[in-house]
Amino acid sequence: SGRGTWHSSFRIAAMFIVAISVAAASTTYLSKPTEKTYSTGLGGREIVTLIDGTHIELNTNTTLRIATGTEERRVILEKGEAYFDVVHNASHPFTVLSEGHRVIDLGTKFLVKSDPGSLKVSLVQGLARIEFVNEPVKAAANILKPGDVAIATADSISVSHAPARKLNDELAWRRGSLKFRDTTLAEAVAEFNRYNSKKIVIADADAARR
Repeated sequence: SGRGTWHSSFRIAAMFIVAISVAAASTTYLSKPTEKTYSTGLGGREIVTLIDGTHIELNTNTTLRIATGTEERRVILEKGEAYFDVVHNASHPFTVLSEGHRVIDLGTKFLVKSDPGSLKVSLVQGLARIEFVNEPVKAAANILKPGDVAIATADSISVSHAPARKLNDELAWRRGSLKFRDTTLAEAVAEFNRYNSKKIVIADADAARR
C-alpha cells in the first residue's frame, strides 16, 4: 500500500542519515590529534626520535607532550630542558610551546629550558623564530641565528649572543657532564641540584658568592 511504501522509504532514509552521522563521527575521531607524554626523573635523560627523523633529547626532570595527527608538528614542553634536532619541513612546521611562547623551527638545532615564568632558547644551528603564543610577533629581532640566546618572559623577549664555547658548555649534559666557566659556587650548586634527589646546601653566604 502507499502507506507501507511511505514507512519503508522513511526507514531507509533514517538508516541513511544514521550511517552518514556515524561515518562523520568516525572521521572526526580518527582525525582528532593525539598526544604522547615523555618524562625523565632526576638525573634521567631520554632521546626520542620522531617518524620524520627529528631527534628530541630530554634532560633531567623534564616533561613534554608530542602532538600527532595534525599537519603541524607540535611539542608542549611542560617543564625542564630539551635539545631539538629538527628535520625541517616548510609545509609542516615544527613548533615548541612553553611558558606562553612559541618557538618555530626554520631548519634548526636548538636548546629550550623552561623555568617558572620564563623560557630560555639557545640557537645552535640554523634559524628559529620565537614569539608570544597569544600575540605573534614576527619582528626581525625575534629571528634567532646561531649563537643567539633568547630569554622570554610574560612581558618581553630579549636576545643576546653567546660564543660557541658557552653554548657547548650548556650542552655538556648531553655528554654526561656539567661544565662551568666564571660561575659562582651558588650557581654551580643550583645546577647540580637539578640532577640530585639529595640537595647540596651551602652553609656560608660568602662561599656561595665565590
